[in-house]
Amino acid sequence: MVHYSSLVELLPKDLECHFFDSIDSTNLFLANRPFTNRVELCVTREQTQGKGQFERHWESQKDSSILFSIRRNFPQECNLSGLSLVVGLAIVKALEQECLVEGLKIKWPNDIYFENEKLAGILLESQVQSSNQSVVIGVGINYSIDHDMMFEIPWTDLAKITKKLPNIELLTAEIINNILDMSEHFSMFGFEDFRSDWKRYDMLQGKKVKFTDLGESFEGEVLGVSANGALKIFTKNGVKELYSSRHIEYI
Repeated sequence: MVHYSSLVELLPKDLECHFFDSIDSTNLFLANRPFTNRVELCVTREQTQGKGQFERHWESQKDSSILFSIRRNFPQECNLSGLSLVVGLAIVKALEQECLVEGLKIKWPNDIYFENEKLAGILLESQVQSSNQSVVIGVGINYSIDHDMMFEIPWTDLAKITKKLPNIELLTAEIINNILDMSEHFSMFGFEDFRSDWKRYDMLQGKKVKFTDLGESFEGEVLGVSANGALKIFTKNGVKELYSSRHIEYI
């Protein structure tokens, strides 16, 4: 049985931690808590109503996935467009180091893949509180899943792809600490410092995409991301920048 309460010893002393055996949603739990200037963490062995981007349901079984959310504040002037990319980088770097896995890619703006199969997802939800932006960073990583489970898209887990499957509590702590460190740097300096590193993991660079929304439609080739984390697409009418993947089709 996983005992996440032992994580306290491996995390920053000033982090306010909440641990659950089962919960509807770690994101929802933190989003509904009173505003605080402290960084908060919610970790669970199981989510019953987990969700991904655009309200998609996120399946989970007890102890089969790494499931947590972090709530922290960012200055109001901080452009959050690149935050999910930085969180993705933090997760990938922790997995490379702790699991000795190679070939991970990040699909803009918030999914981690291995050989075209989804391994992890990120969900950001933000609110303006006084002079701050309060952001909940939700993370779900497939650790060791029953392969009879059915998902909407091709998927994989760490047990299948890693050369060394670490203890789930220790791995969770490493990932959380990486996110805390890198998000703090992002808060002070923005996405630009991470941009060159991002290129190494960019799953979409060079891919053809189609965008359709509110009467506007265009096709083009992904060039990469901008200095603030927007997706840059080369089209016949010049370079377009997108901030959401909702209306993008991959062709």
